[in-house]
Amino acid sequence: MTANSNQILLLRPPDPQQDSALLSHTRPMNLAYLAATLRPAGFEVAIIDYETTPFSVSHLQNALQRVRPSLAGITCTTPTVNSAAQLAAAIKAHAPDVVTVIGGSHASALPEPTLREFPAFDCLVFGEGETTFLELCIRTRDGGRDGSINGLAFRENGSVTLNAPRQLIADLDSIPFPARDLINYTTQAGHSSRGFSNKLHSTELFTSRGCPVGCSFCAIQATFGRSVRFRDPSFIEDEVSRMVREHHFNHVVIADDTFTLQPDRAATICEILERSGIVSWNCDTRVNSVSLELLKTMKRCGCEKVAFGVESGSQRMLDLIGKGITVDQVRNAVSWAKQAGIKHIEGNFIIGCDPSETLQDLEETRKLISALPWTFVSVAVIVPYPGTPVRERMLSAGLIENDATWEHYVIFGKRPAWRTEHFSGDELVQVQRSLTRSFYLRPSYMLSRMASVRSWGELEYWATAGVSYLRWYLTGRS
Repeated sequence: MTANSNQILLLRPPDPQQDSALLSHTRPMNLAYLAATLRPAGFEVAIIDYETTPFSVSHLQNALQRVRPSLAGITCTTPTVNSAAQLAAAIKAHAPDVVTVIGGSHASALPEPTLREFPAFDCLVFGEGETTFLELCIRTRDGGRDGSINGLAFRENGSVTLNAPRQLIADLDSIPFPARDLINYTTQAGHSSRGFSNKLHSTELFTSRGCPVGCSFCAIQATFGRSVRFRDPSFIEDEVSRMVREHHFNHVVIADDTFTLQPDRAATICEILERSGIVSWNCDTRVNSVSLELLKTMKRCGCEKVAFGVESGSQRMLDLIGKGITVDQVRNAVSWAKQAGIKHIEGNFIIGCDPSETLQDLEETRKLISALPWTFVSVAVIVPYPGTPVRERMLSAGLIENDATWEHYVIFGKRPAWRTEHFSGDELVQVQRSLTRSFYLRPSYMLSRMASVRSWGELEYWATAGVSYLRWYLTGRS
């Protein structure tokens, strides 16, 4: 195969849990941003999403023959880094001259170890990727030295070289709108966000990047540190207009870590969404950055779901993990969302969010879940992702098993290969099941969900989600 130096192939590897109807499945918007950054420099880009397209070696070989890339960029998270390495090895087996590049949260957290562990990756982009990847593609096409590219790690004379980190992009509005035309919108399993079937024609929208809080369990710090940058609402309005005009999306998942950090700005974006033609949207946010007035505005402008990162009902836990919220703020925010008439209210909780969690802390979480009018609760077991303070603490305390593999680093579907100070991996899963059972298997909850159904599509969604939950609860597999 003769490569074309202007051709770039971007890939998302298969995910062992991509067929789970219990989990959220989103589109590879990070690859769409990379593609949009490359196009003005004269590159032609193709995206293959092996979470929607079934992977096979023959499919990959045909894609390589068709695209003839000089460089293949692969994104991954911690639980998909092994499948990313297998994908890179398959590329090398068929087209050994193609430069294979890994990026994503795992690569950013462990740049040198990742290259040492997986020889099929030639280079690694760490931190924010657009500018680094663009410079690498130009260097591959036009010549130059990898040593001059900040944010890049690469192999040199049998060793790994780690260049200086790259500064974050100061002006997010300088990044082109993501190349949504390259994304495969084939229906995925499950939902884009709980309550919204992936049969909806939906897309993700980023209005900001990063989070300034720095919770001890959050892996976003490995890429963005404790920073947040905001896009200008006028650029957001232009992007939303194009999304509706060119792609006819009817639902938007606002993918910011915290949409309402600046309440006045959030209200402005709500108004943009209301007049755009978007039918519905949802967002994640914090309980201490909303008010009843803002939630009413969100509801009026099409918000059908707000998800709050709560993590624990124990104030001791919230303080230890650096959450920066109070239990009273949780109660107020959920009450306001209910009063505002928002259809779905979700609370996200983590069992073992701090390794010192006790039975009393868990009982306070149980009480908080049962006391508030949630539509959904997500109860995850702590995952000590690379780049997080909780991982360093658990490693130093010997709480992570020696035989833990990267595939263990999932919130559902596997027994944790770690423990906390008071609970084994098996006990963490037992608590997870107990908390979810006491919420979802209440007769009052099931009756309320049945009464809320307004269409055959909603009925299908809830039936599929219910069966998937029962399968997980009975078998432990998602």
